[in-house]
Amino acid sequence: MALPAAELATALLVVWTASAFVPFVPSGVLAALTVVGYAYTTAFTEPSLAVLLALVLVSLLASAVDLFSGMVSGRLGGASTRTVVVGTLVGVALLLPLGPIGLVVGLCGTVFLVALYEDDAEPRVAARQAAYAAVGVLASAFVQAVLLGGVAVAFALSVL
Repeated sequence: MALPAAELATALLVVWTASAFVPFVPSGVLAALTVVGYAYTTAFTEPSLAVLLALVLVSLLASAVDLFSGMVSGRLGGASTRTVVVGTLVGVALLLPLGPIGLVVGLCGTVFLVALYEDDAEPRVAARQAAYAAVGVLASAFVQAVLLGGVAVAFALSVL
């Protein structure tokens, strides 16, 4: 019985890895729940406790990366926290009608305009701040996918 459950859990982890590129899907949390769910089906005998904790922690780290990367990269680019938060909210609002392009355009456009208006920054500085915020949002999906891919491989190696 454990082998079909292990195969199903591995397949789900691959799906959660791919879903890292889909907005509003909590891929890291779903991966952590998958690993814990499999461990529950084996009465916590597989994978070992150390492996289980490591997989869950890396999965949750992937979720944290997804949540905070835009803000961190925007701050590294020189934008204020308030600017990045407002940009993220506008991006999420534009995500619904325009898809992922709306997220990037809303975030970048807001950070750019607020930097020009609020800080009296020259256009070059405002463009740099917007670019940093965009790179953070786009890179977060790749970082999350790499982390979750590692979770899927480590899980498969430990149970199959």
